[in-house]
Amino acid sequence: MSSSFVSAQTNAVASVKFRPKIKTEGAVPVRVTGGSRGSGDAAVTLDVLAPDEIGETTLEQPSLFWFQSKPADAKFELTLLQENKAKPIVQVSIDRSSKAGIQRLKLSDHNAKLTPGVEYQWVVALVTDPDNRSKDLVASGVIKRVEPSADLKEKVSKAAPGSLAAIYADAGIWYDALSILSDQIEVKPDDKALRQTRADLLRQVGLKAAAQAESAK
Repeated sequence: MSSSFVSAQTNAVASVKFRPKIKTEGAVPVRVTGGSRGSGDAAVTLDVLAPDEIGETTLEQPSLFWFQSKPADAKFELTLLQENKAKPIVQVSIDRSSKAGIQRLKLSDHNAKLTPGVEYQWVVALVTDPDNRSKDLVASGVIKRVEPSADLKEKVSKAAPGSLAAIYADAGIWYDALSILSDQIEVKPDDKALRQTRADLLRQVGLKAAAQAESAK
């Protein structure tokens, strides 16, 4: 077996299977799906890229991802809230939401840090009528920072780059798995295998619109 073949195998992207922590029976999903607003070609879909349950991260300053199907003539807002605190940790507002596709906000860009064991809700909204916020298209998820287990640390320390996303997903660490795949796609935006892997991950938690758009690239 040639060394070049071994290298290719080592750096290939492993298939990713998200295994969330065991849910409490009867637990209500915490993700709020934005769905679509408008009709026909004018319809806009908005979703946070998060699981139904509380999504976990091992990072102090993770990234938050969301999907918008097309540009919208509307104001965009992203808010990060800590449980039991009224003042937002992060609040971003853009006059016109002209971007489409999968988008990202790095908490490091806003000097925001998550405390282990604390739940945070994050909300994205398209504000089509500032005078009537009931018309907002809103989606939200919950994120919690956890300490990685000794087993996870050991697996990560020994893993090839192409296996990291799969390791975090298997451990139920959603945001880290998604971030790793997204980092790789930013380096190789034309890599269809990477995009398909991210689409598969999104599809596993019911994010069909984002997964379909990703698969089409």
